[in-house]
Amino acid sequence: MTQDLKQKLAELEERGELFPAIPILEQLVEGEPDNEEYKLRLAVACIDTGQVEKAEAVLRACVDGGSENPRVRLNLGHALKALGKSDEAAACYLEVARHEDDSRSAVGYWSLGNMRSFRFDDLLVTELRDRVQQSDIGSPFRGLMLFALAAAWEQKENYEAAFMAMSEANLIFAAQRPFRGDLFGQMVKSMCETVREPAALPPPDGPTPIFIVGMPRSGTTLVEQILASHSQVEATDELPFLNRIGLELEQGGGYAQALLDMDEATQKKLAEEYLARSARYRREGAPYFIDKLPHNFLHVGLIKALFPNAKIINVIRDPLDNAIGVFKMYFSEGAEYSFSMDGIIFYWQGYITLMKHWDEVYPGAVKHLGYEELARDPDAKIEELLAYCELPVEDECFRFYESDRPVLTPSAGQVRNPISTKSIGSGQRYQKYIKTSIPALAEIKIKSREVFGIK
Repeated sequence: MTQDLKQKLAELEERGELFPAIPILEQLVEGEPDNEEYKLRLAVACIDTGQVEKAEAVLRACVDGGSENPRVRLNLGHALKALGKSDEAAACYLEVARHEDDSRSAVGYWSLGNMRSFRFDDLLVTELRDRVQQSDIGSPFRGLMLFALAAAWEQKENYEAAFMAMSEANLIFAAQRPFRGDLFGQMVKSMCETVREPAALPPPDGPTPIFIVGMPRSGTTLVEQILASHSQVEATDELPFLNRIGLELEQGGGYAQALLDMDEATQKKLAEEYLARSARYRREGAPYFIDKLPHNFLHVGLIKALFPNAKIINVIRDPLDNAIGVFKMYFSEGAEYSFSMDGIIFYWQGYITLMKHWDEVYPGAVKHLGYEELARDPDAKIEELLAYCELPVEDECFRFYESDRPVLTPSAGQVRNPISTKSIGSGQRYQKYIKTSIPALAEIKIKSREVFGIK
């Protein structure tokens, strides 16, 4: 019986089907209570599916049982961070950071660097700098430590050192994961040339999705937190399902053409498939739910084909602030453009081009929201958001920072505080280090204001 469970588990994990994997892992843990690996895999699956409290309980039990496994401490840190227990999370990450193995230490330091509430003291900066110097040139672990060092130098207001560290980190990852700008450019071109008419299809039965899109590090998590505080809205984090459907359509003979040719039977099938997959992340049965994958701006045509009644919110941030925010952040997958300023600029240009096209094809369908406007006048902009989503005003949306829902993105710490204007203009600290990129970013800013109507 145990062997059958292990085989089934391997098949599910290979396909990324974590929800059905969890009860199997629970059975294996029950059958082998001393097997820490099963407990760890169970906890990771719980974190990845939003069952963070359950993951915390499993991992705390491992620690209480005397576990010295750095992966246990690391994932306990992830769970605690998501739950807003920042000090405890930092203690876990610090323990991992001081592990002798670079592969463990690097992830610990990087996790600390991603915590906006954590402050690097001088001793820790020295320790981190020494580990960087001792690590292998070109190693991805060196890259992660360099991203952490950039965060530490930024805290110390040594912006030159911070920029040098993030630049070296990005060079390491750019060599390992090159950006296929040609494929991205072709996708944008194909969508703009092919998808010219909105699909006249009825909305499917089921809850109404709210898609929050835009460039990463633009404020999408903040908007999610605001809306998820509403009694009629449930958050599901960043779902991969639109990407998967898009890939299936592309393999079936061309994504853009498939959108143009989509009939009601195909729409119904794909919409039901998306709702079924997302249902596992929805536990409250609310009439609205959020899918907050920023890169879903690529799929607005698909969204409107599957869910004509869907709400789409595009969050825009100042291009300079956003470019630096992206450049200093490590993305584990799907954002290879982020490893160079040229790549970020190219992606921004494609993003604006495509969003302009969607506005022409689906006029008024997308709500454009400027991060700076939201930060400066939150009450008015929150009311606008609720009106666009056809939701009644609720006080909880204005006190979103009091919510105790788990937040798994790097912005977890920020959205547990009231909205601040402190990050506006943060990119200006680095202007002199990216002089060749400034004209293009200035042009993007002008264009984004024209396209999105942002002041």
